[in-house]
Amino acid sequence: MKMKFFTVLTLVVATVAAAFASDYKDGIEYFKAGQIDNAKTILERTINDATTDKAEAYYYLGEIAFLNKNYEEAAKYYAEGLVVNPEYRFNLIGQGKLQLMSDVKVAAKTFKEATKGYKKEALAELQLAVAKAYYETAVPGYEKPLAQAKKANARLADIYIFEGDIFAADGNKGQAAGYYEMAKNFDVNCVEAYIKYCHVYFDINSQMAIAMLEELNQLAPNSALAQRELAEAYYKDKQYTRAAAAYEHYVANPNHFEEDRVRLATLLFYGKRFDESYALAQEILAHDPQNFVLNRIVMYNLYETAKYDQAREVARKFFALTPSKNQVFIDRDYKCYGDILMKLKMSREAATAYIKAYELDKEELAYLMDASRAYETAEMYAEAINYFDLYIDAAGDGVRIMDYFRFGQTCYRVGMADTINGEQYLIKADTLFASVTAKAPENYLGHQWRARVAAARDPETSLGYAKPYYEKTIEVLDATVGATEPNKAQVASYIECYKYLGYYNYLKAYAEPAKAAEYKDQTRYYWNKMLQYDPNNAEITEALKNL
Repeated sequence: MKMKFFTVLTLVVATVAAAFASDYKDGIEYFKAGQIDNAKTILERTINDATTDKAEAYYYLGEIAFLNKNYEEAAKYYAEGLVVNPEYRFNLIGQGKLQLMSDVKVAAKTFKEATKGYKKEALAELQLAVAKAYYETAVPGYEKPLAQAKKANARLADIYIFEGDIFAADGNKGQAAGYYEMAKNFDVNCVEAYIKYCHVYFDINSQMAIAMLEELNQLAPNSALAQRELAEAYYKDKQYTRAAAAYEHYVANPNHFEEDRVRLATLLFYGKRFDESYALAQEILAHDPQNFVLNRIVMYNLYETAKYDQAREVARKFFALTPSKNQVFIDRDYKCYGDILMKLKMSREAATAYIKAYELDKEELAYLMDASRAYETAEMYAEAINYFDLYIDAAGDGVRIMDYFRFGQTCYRVGMADTINGEQYLIKADTLFASVTAKAPENYLGHQWRARVAAARDPETSLGYAKPYYEKTIEVLDATVGATEPNKAQVASYIECYKYLGYYNYLKAYAEPAKAAEYKDQTRYYWNKMLQYDPNNAEITEALKNL
């Protein structure tokens, strides 16, 4: 499977890469879309390529340095850009932007020199850069060069991107989206317009935002940014299968990033392509063994493919890692680890993992049930009851009837087996089955199990604790069965009820001689009802003869 996957992936990369060129303009696209770290990586990677316009590339490297507040580096890049091509005036505007922070008048002279002699489209682009310089330095006055840019070319898409960015920074997503759409209308190939529209609109209407990116990929099929953004949007929308396919296409582009292959391994896992995800993760881990995300994904994949011993070893390594600033252990990590330990019959350790998962996400109440079941498996019944009670308290009306029922059965079994603390477990079982009957009074099983618990608390049947519950069980059973024939399970319940009630009255006949005839009649009634369902029961047949 591993070989097949990588053979296919290699062919895909070889075929698709031919359509892509490693181009510095991808870095500019990333910059305009607001992803400056990725932009810097691509620009530095391509700066010495023969096809790179170095003056333009240095300008954007300067802009990145400026946004990172590395003003000395920014000045260096602007200066290098002017050496390469003095006519590329954007680097001069970059220098003016640095001057704005210390001398506004000097900066104004620089901007005037930078824009002198240009008209229409070229002037609009330069004046827009001046407007951005004022805005980014928080020096008042960006409105005037912005107006001049519009006057020179009101159809320049970048103008509306800038205005949209201002609205977005103020938290006005609707207005921002409107301006980004205007930019797209003026320039259908304006990649950042689609990207920024998607970013501000995704939480409002994810499908519309994704549709915008799909349109972009049709228009700019070779754009690394467009490909990556679409893959990310699918991922964010939990369309994992489509996200994986989009990432596979994207990583064939030379301008992808190593972390994108990590994301692909993650998406292959979510797409249930476990062997492929594992193989890709292992390939990357071979030269990056401490990769936090990939160690997680390997653990997940090994669990899903039932390789529990290996999964446990990887889990130990994973939890020994020190996460970086933007990485943390998540609840699912401990949930997975708990599931691994349960498969290995290490239930006590599994309970600890589930508790840790709950501590990280207290909205996920199922982790409390997981811990309870793990402690139950470990025969640590006090702890099992404690975590089940925590689950009930936290879930409130959200507790399922079957949760009460299943745990009531557990407490009943423990109560029957524990000769020292049995009574407390039986009381707990009765409380749980009482919840079942309160929530589902029409279900005879809740009443029957209350009867069983009561019978266990009265082993000599002298107090008749179970009598009202078995009578109620019959009443509900009769209503359930109606005019139809009872099924096998219902027949067994009828037999149990009639047998107990007959035996109870049998004992009462000898315990209270004054009422013996009445009790014997009741005994005959119930045991004869029992024999209707169990006619070959020799014990009851013989007992009836001796009444």
